[in-house]
Amino acid sequence: MEDRHAMTSGKRTSLGLMTHGCRIVLLLLLAHPGLQALEWNDGAGVRWLTVKPSASDRDGFHLLAPSATGITFTNHLSDRRSITNRNLLSGSGVALGDVDGDGLCDIYFAALESGGRLYRNLGEFRFEDMTEKAGVGCPGQASTGAVLADTDGDGDLDLLVSSFGRGVRLFKNKGGWMFQETTGDAGLASDLGSTSMALADIDGDSDLDLYVANFRPHTIMDQPDAQFRLAMQGGRPVVLSMNGRPASDPDLTNRFIVAGMSQVMELGQEDGLYRNDGTGKFEKIPFTGGAFLDEDGQPLKEAPLDWGLAVQFHDVDQDGDPDLYVCNDLFTPDRFWLNTGQGVFRAVSSIALRNNSMFSMGVDFADVNRDGHLDFITVDMFSRSHLKRMTQVAEGGSKPPPPGVFENRAQMPRNTLQINRGDMTFAELAFLAGVEASEWSWGPVFLDVDLDGFEDLLVANGQLRDFQHGDMGMAVEALKRGGKISFDDVLKLVSAFPGLFTPNNAFRNLGGLRFEEVGPAWGFDTAVISQGMALGDLDNDGDLDVVVNNLKAGAGVYRNGATQARVGVRLRGKDGNVFGVGARIQLHGGAVPEQTQEIIAGGRYLSGDQAMRTFAVGSNPSMLSVSVRWRSGRTTSVTNLIPNRIYEIHESDTPVTVLPALHTRVPRESWFESEHALLKHSSKEEPFDDFARQPSLPRLLSQTGPPVGWVDVNGDGRDDILIG
Repeated sequence: MEDRHAMTSGKRTSLGLMTHGCRIVLLLLLAHPGLQALEWNDGAGVRWLTVKPSASDRDGFHLLAPSATGITFTNHLSDRRSITNRNLLSGSGVALGDVDGDGLCDIYFAALESGGRLYRNLGEFRFEDMTEKAGVGCPGQASTGAVLADTDGDGDLDLLVSSFGRGVRLFKNKGGWMFQETTGDAGLASDLGSTSMALADIDGDSDLDLYVANFRPHTIMDQPDAQFRLAMQGGRPVVLSMNGRPASDPDLTNRFIVAGMSQVMELGQEDGLYRNDGTGKFEKIPFTGGAFLDEDGQPLKEAPLDWGLAVQFHDVDQDGDPDLYVCNDLFTPDRFWLNTGQGVFRAVSSIALRNNSMFSMGVDFADVNRDGHLDFITVDMFSRSHLKRMTQVAEGGSKPPPPGVFENRAQMPRNTLQINRGDMTFAELAFLAGVEASEWSWGPVFLDVDLDGFEDLLVANGQLRDFQHGDMGMAVEALKRGGKISFDDVLKLVSAFPGLFTPNNAFRNLGGLRFEEVGPAWGFDTAVISQGMALGDLDNDGDLDVVVNNLKAGAGVYRNGATQARVGVRLRGKDGNVFGVGARIQLHGGAVPEQTQEIIAGGRYLSGDQAMRTFAVGSNPSMLSVSVRWRSGRTTSVTNLIPNRIYEIHESDTPVTVLPALHTRVPRESWFESEHALLKHSSKEEPFDDFARQPSLPRLLSQTGPPVGWVDVNGDGRDDILIG
């Protein structure tokens, strides 16, 4: 196939690839003779690197030994701390990106106790620890999340590290593996319990804004002997004090609600949305200032106090600006916000999603069925083992709504796969697809592992203690009822909970909304506690490798052994968004007619990918081309692509175009007219907790609603209504 010169037409620029383009050889730091030289070839507005697919005998992954990679990191957590602060069991994440600009993807691991580690990629899957020189270990703090992103628009990657107790810290990349902490000047200093982070240009000003999901540094759940004093105020029960301390104390204010008449429930901390001024300084945007609207378009009156675990920006409605999904733990619901433009977020309609996961740990988006619309999955703690399902009891969760409340969005204790109907309403099909269960799950990632054009699903899972174990939970409750619990009693009980060292899951996308579990066949079934997970091309072969941060075990570095032809895409943007975050990339003419992916920053559970995406070419590619819809609104297309290359596409100067959002479903005229006011009757259910009496029940049996019947009671020829 001949390469062609660039052509410009209308609002789109078509960049042909020139074989006579200037060849650039990057010699990578001669002080390290193990480094490879990357031979980039220049074209008009694009450059490319020829790659060689793996010679592996199978698709899937190869777990590399620490002795081979030089990565000796372990996310340590002492037994005592794991018992006295269960929040730490959420683990830590990993961030991937090219820190020094040498063309190789480097790795940062966050750590709970031992200090984070920054590893420089030397090529050939060899890494060197650069933590001490860089000064980014964050010793003495419980680090949770990590993201490498360009916060000041200078073209290199800065480091953000979240933690329990110190919020988010920002380290500016000064070059030469030197970083400078700017947390205070950046406006990010706090004592919050922060987890995952995501960055995107929410308002179209070409810099990356930041969303931080917050949890809590500690939880009252670790104090089983806590005593609360309640009182009725305004007709409802409220908490007056805890262990003699008034609920008005700063650390207790807005911390508790009372469910029913006596069940005290603890709230999480307010998340943070921060607007970037373009220099890496951030201003917090209040939830109640008009930036967040309810589904009726009205400004929120109070900030949500959720248990935030994960967050991702993604252009779900395809209007060119990033929408926002936040995964929340425990009884707090997930939040799904659509960007209406200029960084104003409106809650998605309550009937757009009919249910979601109860304990949402992580989220990812992909066009699962290749119909051109973005679908997504959230993961929970549903076991693949029938035995475990019968012994585990979910904590909390939604109760059935009163009869007639159709707007309710139920929380289900399992994974939920939301398939986009094309009008921004979703059909939940996890059971049909076979992905409803993946054990105690943390990070889901959609990735086309076998390069057949359909994105597969990887799930990191495991837990140090199975707090859903029904028998152990009943033992704890029995001890509570027996009187005051000593600290030694707590240590003994919690340490007796069994662990969940379950294999990670890989689900192959078979097409037709069906998946099959192929973890063992693909070498992705390590039975450790895997939590943060991120993607990056560690060996520059055009496919994406996987790095996992494991709790109390060595980090997992998985080499992708895909043998099929591929096209890798990296971006070079303008005006501060150098890595093209938020850009929508479409490949035409590959393994399937059209593949679409998006560049994100952060957005993984406690983690962040390298800014690169890989597409399947297929066995008979025809006229391969790629189009990029940049966050700025510009569009660039590159034609005559050659398989087995990584392309770096540069943002062109085409005029900005505005895309309409996906059409939402227009309500049709109702078939029925409400006459309930004529009845002058309201049914009332007395509260009753079935599970407190029979913990092994699969569902509530006492709240099926009152019976109703039509019958002519008095024989006058007109039906009367009987309500139980």
